Amino acid sequence: MSLAAVAKPTRVSLDAVNSEFRQLAETVALSGEDNAQVATVVENNSEVKPEAEMGQVAGTPLTVRVLTFNIWLSGRRVENGLEKIAKHIRQINPDIVSLQEVETPDVMNNITEMLGHPWNAVWHGNRSYPDTAILTKHKFMLDQIVEVNWGNGAPVLVVKHGRSFVVNFFAMHLNYTSYGPYAAQNRMVTRKEQIYKGESSIEGRVDNIQELLDHPNFQAFAKEAEDSGRPLIVAGDFNCPSHQDWTEETKHLHGGWVFEWPATKMLTDIGMVDSYRELHPNVIEAPGHTWSTVQKSSGPEWEWSIPEPQDRLDFIFYKGSRWLKPIKSYTYAGTEPLTPIPNQWDNDYPSDHYAVLTDFKVIAE
Repeated sequence: MSLAAVAKPTRVSLDAVNSEFRQLAETVALSGEDNAQVATVVENNSEVKPEAEMGQVAGTPLTVRVLTFNIWLSGRRVENGLEKIAKHIRQINPDIVSLQEVETPDVMNNITEMLGHPWNAVWHGNRSYPDTAILTKHKFMLDQIVEVNWGNGAPVLVVKHGRSFVVNFFAMHLNYTSYGPYAAQNRMVTRKEQIYKGESSIEGRVDNIQELLDHPNFQAFAKEAEDSGRPLIVAGDFNCPSHQDWTEETKHLHGGWVFEWPATKMLTDIGMVDSYRELHPNVIEAPGHTWSTVQKSSGPEWEWSIPEPQDRLDFIFYKGSRWLKPIKSYTYAGTEPLTPIPNQWDNDYPSDHYAVLTDFKVIAE
């Protein structure tokens, strides 16, 4: 059942969840005026190979797998795009997914239907172009749904192997205009202030993140992460690089620039950690580029002869290290060869971004 179809969201007390924090929650009853329900968690999904799920093999740690996946115009740029989106999600077998470029509510209805039980999703319910969505095999705590202009959030009750815990999760897709790396590669740009103007423009990426940081629910979740260690995750396509990547050591790769990209720094300033860069601190050895799988050059008017700046634009940030510790993080674009734009129609992988996934070890009892 699509959560978007629930006109009056079901209410669940987070205090009640706290009391069950260490108990098996195979089924969570959700009640409200409309008696709406969310699909029950099923540990053994017949559509997923058992060996694909981390933590099922004896002796391996209990993990939560998080994926951020820009689905490129909802799969319209490749043949059978929606089917391919569902296929790759199924292959990765994540616990929680941040999706971007969700063009209509029907896109999410179709993806969840293709994935089957117990997958369910939340997205902006009040607009025809949702853009971001959160997808999970677990439960949403619907009394804490958050919607901001450039993303959405919800607590997710994760139930795995006899344990349950809440992850406060946000999917974000920041403004793509005034793209900073283009300015940085423009030889007529000579001052950092010129690049920063694009980041701080009205409804620019600084505004996008500031709106998130100012939301009272996000502030409450951040305080929970600080006080109790309850995990807070922000994942998505930021449409800008990381301040941790454009350093003195890497300026030869970035037109000679050292630049503190503000959107990512605003999150690390409140104690959030970039899971990929934490595990791969050497930017030279592990650049982690997510842009782009297929756009290696730009401009049909230039016959695709202008090199496109490649960079890391997609992130999984977390806070709450007393509960979660990242143990693996990498980019993903399937296993089949990819043909660049404009000949990408037959590609198996449906996106122009690499997806990013992080496996978090659950370390709290």
